[in-house]
Amino acid sequence: MRLDRDGRPFLVIGENIHATRIVKRIGRHVAEGPDDIAVLLYEGPDGTAARLPIHPDVLAGRDFGAGRVKHVRSAILTGLAGDPTAAALAADYVASLARRQEAAGADHLDLNADEVGPETGQRTAAIRWLVETVEAVAHVPVSIDSSDPAVIEAGVAASRRPVGQLLLNSASRERPEVLDLAASAGCAVILAATGPDGMPSDAADRFANATVAIEQAYARGLAPGSLFVDPLVLPVAVAPDAGLHFLETARRLRAAFGSGIHLTGGLSNVSYGLPARRTLNEAFIDLAAEAGVDSGIVDPVANDLGRVFDADRTTEAYRLAADLLLGRDPFGSAYLGAFRSGRLAERPVARAGE
Repeated sequence: MRLDRDGRPFLVIGENIHATRIVKRIGRHVAEGPDDIAVLLYEGPDGTAARLPIHPDVLAGRDFGAGRVKHVRSAILTGLAGDPTAAALAADYVASLARRQEAAGADHLDLNADEVGPETGQRTAAIRWLVETVEAVAHVPVSIDSSDPAVIEAGVAASRRPVGQLLLNSASRERPEVLDLAASAGCAVILAATGPDGMPSDAADRFANATVAIEQAYARGLAPGSLFVDPLVLPVAVAPDAGLHFLETARRLRAAFGSGIHLTGGLSNVSYGLPARRTLNEAFIDLAAEAGVDSGIVDPVANDLGRVFDADRTTEAYRLAADLLLGRDPFGSAYLGAFRSGRLAERPVARAGE
């Protein structure tokens, strides 16, 4: 847990143990191993350098050919392959990711195995392995994330709940079966503000959808403190008003439902497709907390929340990011111009006093 700019608790749902996650093939995370097989580099439990060979399916994939490695997918596939020695290395690799997220301040570890394969059977086997592997080393509870309720249910069944309350990611007014599971299994749950027509168009749609989902949760006996309401973050590169809609919805939900519920979201989604993403992400986390958001699905290793909540809002970088996020620079001309001129680097915004 971290404290925001006003000293309020801000819960971190660490998002980096996902089968979607990518590291660069040319970089510090990947090297050539024996027999010219590419390996993932990581720090073992004793602090020494360790290597995990990349799974053949990942090596043969389009992403690898394009210079990207789906490293968590590779580890899961290796863990499920049946070779005990390789599986132990794969578990050690995933454990290293969990340790890093936890050390950086994660209060939950969000686990997603959907991209392991297209079949529900593959995904359920993968989420079971992932839950068991992470829970063996973590000191914080896991969040079980999937677009398939059957996969979420498999993850819940696999959990021994060694610490804290499980979090399910996610339910919505269109996926009440996840609410039923949360109620029957005693889990916390993320409520996404989607509706009958899919993604909401504005703050009014988000608020209406979220309100229905909250009422459905209350009807099932779920307590306010077990609800993490997600007004949904879209990239401002695609929807210039997306940041404004999210922040306005957060303010309205906080006013309507008080401090008992949590407000959350995939806050780094806001910067997708833009340069200097960390600058945008850190400014948006700070603005979200100001609007009443008290939780974020973020990578705490990439985003130092101590730095985020101590950012100097008077710097050019912060002001440019805020203008883009708040719709004052709707097509990003000022922000992109500053980046192209070298005034915005791939670095976080400065702390106050720096």
